[in-house]
Amino acid sequence: MKIITQRAWTIVGAAALLAVTFTLGYVVGNNSQKSPVETTNILSATDMEHAFGSAKSSVHEPAMQEPSVMSLGGLVAGLEKKVAANPENIDQQLLLAQTYKELDNRSKSLNLLHSLNKQAPKNAQVKITLATVLMTGDDKQELKEASQLFDEAIKLKPEVASMARLYQGEIKVKLDNMAK
Repeated sequence: MKIITQRAWTIVGAAALLAVTFTLGYVVGNNSQKSPVETTNILSATDMEHAFGSAKSSVHEPAMQEPSVMSLGGLVAGLEKKVAANPENIDQQLLLAQTYKELDNRSKSLNLLHSLNKQAPKNAQVKITLATVLMTGDDKQELKEASQLFDEAIKLKPEVASMARLYQGEIKVKLDNMAK
């Protein structure tokens, strides 16, 4: 039996967290526009269908879905509209930035996160998210900026220190490998 490394668990956990965050952000965004009576059911069948696709679809038979609504691009467009309609909602903007990154649009993600960091300089989650996106690149300056952002996040929210130090270790290894 193979031993699963801590890094593998971290990657699996991060992917699961992103999926849950994306789904919750979508559901919360939809529910925030409904009346209090309509929000008693947190995950309606419609919300689940929009988030995960129709349960009626099968491998052999394509689902009858609206491409603009059911596609990931449609979800991103919907999230972009929600962010534009409510620009003070940092959580939705973080979700959008993470989604851009997951869709391999790193530059859009970084632009949004840098803007958010200026808008909310005391928000540790913004700093952590920006740092984790920066550390995916190979630019030395971005890696150094990511390490600095983790230091700032630790000062704002000390309970993230162990995770931030782990990431800083990865950054240091990456910078050391570049030097060689």
